[in-house]
Amino acid sequence: MSAIPSDGDAAVAAPAPGPNLSLFQRALAIYARPSQAWSGLQDHVQWWFPLLLFLAINVSGALLLHERALIPMLQDTWDQQVANGNMTPDRVDKMLDFMRSPMGIGFAVGQQVIVIAVITFVTALVIWFGVGFLLGSRFSYRLSLEVAAWAGLVNLPAQLLAFGLAWYRQTYKGLHVGFGALLPEADTPSKLMVGLGVLLDAIGPFSIWFLAVGIIGASTLSGAPRKSVGWSLGLLYGVMWVFVAALAAVFTPGS
Repeated sequence: MSAIPSDGDAAVAAPAPGPNLSLFQRALAIYARPSQAWSGLQDHVQWWFPLLLFLAINVSGALLLHERALIPMLQDTWDQQVANGNMTPDRVDKMLDFMRSPMGIGFAVGQQVIVIAVITFVTALVIWFGVGFLLGSRFSYRLSLEVAAWAGLVNLPAQLLAFGLAWYRQTYKGLHVGFGALLPEADTPSKLMVGLGVLLDAIGPFSIWFLAVGIIGASTLSGAPRKSVGWSLGLLYGVMWVFVAALAAVFTPGS
């Protein structure tokens, strides 16, 4: 796992255009040499490749796990609604039939595609705000999108691990690949436990790896001091995940 190098507050020289890496060279460098993975991105638009790769892997995983993990999870949830008197068994059968149909599968997979794309573009906006606005560096949204998309490749091992766990457990419910896995499992987790699980996952090893690579990329492409970029993005990262955890807790049924 890459660590965030400390280079003090000394200003980093404005990045000079470097040799452009091929798509696969850059993807390998993100894991092996993250400080050298950004060469050539000032003049070459390549954010689409890691985004499409991440989408392709997620769509493949969603298709493989649709019947194995998603349907059982939905059925358990809807059966509980029947037990509580909020749904009828006929309604559940119709909903399950829809989710097993080509349209239902497309709906489930399409949701994932939209969510991943939105998260990538919003993450790029946060990076641009932290580096281009708060630090006042010359840093375009396009470059922040390069950082968000390419740094996002380090989330692939976590995603593959999540797919493996979902296949084994036959459900997505209670699935964690960060420190949220340390929390005790409950059939009906409380709002507090859901929010805490989100926060613990946000400081897990895969999440911190993503943050570290993002800081390296944003500093390299903007020319801003890495320590300053680290403080700016680290603060925004913390605020963002506190907000997400609060939302997850609010929208979780229960006490």
